[in-house]
Amino acid sequence: MKNNLKKYLISILSLLVILSSLAGCTKETSNVQTSIAQLTKEEKLEDFEYLYKIIEGNYPFLKVNERVNGIDWLENKDEYKAWIENTTDNDTFMGQISNIVKELNNGHTHVVSKEEFEWYYDVYANSEGSKTYNKPWAKVFKNEKVLEWYDFDKNHMKEFENGKYFGSNDPAFNSDIIIPNELAYLKINQMNGKRVEEDGKEIRKFYEEIKDYDKLIIDIRGNGGGNDLYWRKNVVEPLAKINISVDNYVFTRGNYGNPFYKSRGMKLFPISKLDKKILQDFPEEIETDFDHYNIFTLTLKPVSPVDFKGKIYLLVDQGVYSSSESFAAFCKDSGFATLVGETTGGDGIGIDPLFFYLPNSGIVIRFSSLLALNGDGTINEEVQTIPNIEIDATIGANYEEDNAIQYVINN
Repeated sequence: MKNNLKKYLISILSLLVILSSLAGCTKETSNVQTSIAQLTKEEKLEDFEYLYKIIEGNYPFLKVNERVNGIDWLENKDEYKAWIENTTDNDTFMGQISNIVKELNNGHTHVVSKEEFEWYYDVYANSEGSKTYNKPWAKVFKNEKVLEWYDFDKNHMKEFENGKYFGSNDPAFNSDIIIPNELAYLKINQMNGKRVEEDGKEIRKFYEEIKDYDKLIIDIRGNGGGNDLYWRKNVVEPLAKINISVDNYVFTRGNYGNPFYKSRGMKLFPISKLDKKILQDFPEEIETDFDHYNIFTLTLKPVSPVDFKGKIYLLVDQGVYSSSESFAAFCKDSGFATLVGETTGGDGIGIDPLFFYLPNSGIVIRFSSLLALNGDGTINEEVQTIPNIEIDATIGANYEEDNAIQYVINN
């Protein structure tokens, strides 16, 4: 129950950061439009079978879910079918589909609610990349059955200020001096992709002011993600002294994701091509359950470096997820910063989650498709990122009452 609650809370936090200040992002949708004819029992079951087939063949964390949450999702098929058979209308059907997907316990995997749909449509189907790198995503959201189910008319979309998908367009960071000439503090609240350049100018000014300090704390506790460019451009590139590279193995199952990977320029190689000595050090399910792999190599170079001379500490907790998780994993594997706090939320290495829709209803489902390994060969979604220094990461009312900050001060 504790792990399920954690995943559910992380899911909500991640969606709040990536999209907007939505309430109950992963809750089952109600208020489905009544103008659509009620699905028959047979149509509902056909949709469930399609969902089951996609997850069975393509979802990467089935074994992780068994180990962490004690849920054998595939073995629960008859139970889930009964849930569907007992639905009375379209609303309850969508609600039960949502509940079934929640049993996968992944913050990136959920039914797209009616309230969320417009944001996702604008991100993937109404964007500049909808005909290139987002094309497979756009294809899902432009499907006529999908548009009918969500009662969506692109000609009557809301106005999105500057295309932003965050609850606020205020700076996504704040900075402070904890101990003059010794310890500086940078809090990043969200990896807001729309604030990269604007925030970057002010963050760089802050770095110039504190470049001779002994220590810099970068605090990403509670940061549910956003866009990797925020931390790459505004943290690593100005503070790096040399090129920094990390490699992560990622693995895929099935064929559904192939058009998505191709659109992002991701080449896949058969598992059989992996050296057996390497493969034997990976989790057993890699060889038995997965088809292809890729090695994500991320190399970041100094860009007009400020020559910060001190040590960098990264404060983390369970609320660190998605692109913030990718930052934490990068820092841990590269040694760019010393991680202080609690184990993170995970699932931050890879590309955007994929989407598919159910053929009879048009319900859209989002799911994480890549199993990524940390630098030590553990599964990021399962183990997450364990800090170098494990300590209570509760955010204090002030610096004196914050254990993680006090650790940095005293050590």
